[in-house]
Amino acid sequence: MGNGRSNLIVRFTIYCLLAVFVLSVVNLQFKIKELKEEKNNLEIQIRSVRDNIDEINLRLSTPFSDEYIERVAKERLNYRNPNEIIFYNDYMN
Repeated sequence: MGNGRSNLIVRFTIYCLLAVFVLSVVNLQFKIKELKEEKNNLEIQIRSVRDNIDEINLRLSTPFSDEYIERVAKERLNYRNPNEIIFYNDYMN
């Protein structure tokens, strides 16, 4: 009778360890899925940043033409040529 009881305890212990192992594997699978999604999101962000860097490098490598300087002065600094007449329309639809 003592042998049967110790056998039952050993089996119960093995089943408990097996359950812990299975739960750990399932938990790790979920974690792997989350990390893969995060990796994909970060790769998208990296591509976006690299595209921005490429665009900035292209702009920096382009020589400043008179047209470019005039456009920047008008758009960013609100400069105008002396002979230009500016009309403002405050009417909102």
